[in-house]
Amino acid sequence: MPTAVLSSKGQVVIPAELRHKVDLNTGDRIIIDFDESTKELRLRKAQSVAEAIDQLSAKVASWIRPGTEPLDDPRAFYRTREPRI
Repeated sequence: MPTAVLSSKGQVVIPAELRHKVDLNTGDRIIIDFDESTKELRLRKAQSVAEAIDQLSAKVASWIRPGTEPLDDPRAFYRTREPRI
């Protein structure tokens, strides 16, 4: 099991073996979670904005029925569906 040493500044070098496994590169952001019950720190690679947009786009696309025309003007679409009082 790879180990690392905590510096006086609180910095840790993640062993290369693990960086390669999760495709961590210079400048990547890491999310650090703390589990109160086990007192464990968990690290995971944060998504880039592009990755998050791709995932969201795929999710939204899954809600659209095949053959649906693209929306050029979402406001006009919702105006036609506003409840009449």
